[in-house]
Order: sequence, then structure tokens, then C-alpha cells
Amino acid sequence: MQETATKLVDLLPHGSQSKIAKTLGMSRQAVGDALKRCKPGNPVVIEAMRIARESGALDTAKDLATLNAAA
Repeated sequence: MQETATKLVDLLPHGSQSKIAKTLGMSRQAVGDALKRCKPGNPVVIEAMRIARESGALDTAKDLATLNAAA
């Protein structure tokens, strides 16, 4: 059985962390640290959620979670 994405960083398309860093004027390391902490009001987390929603990854993760709950 394959493990589903449980972290926000796992839902982001390739290159998203660099894009967030550039958009917010931060280092990529600071973005990575913010995503690890995943505090709801953090601008990095807000931007990451927006990207995950736009890419469809968030909906897919929700669908997978319901499938795993039913199994």
C-alpha cells in the first residue's frame, strides 16, 4: 500500500518552494522551514495552500484520504 501525502510540502508541484521564496522575497531555506512548521497564518503556508489548490493536489489528497478511511 502506498503512503499518501500528509504534509503540505508533498502537495506542491516541483519548483514551488523557489517560486514562493521569490514571490515573498525570502530564502528558499526560510520557505522550507516555514512549511515544516506549517503554522496557519504564515504567508508561506497561505501561498503554498493556494498553489496546492490551483494545481488540484489538495482535492486529490482529500479524495485519497477518504479512500484510505473507507479501506
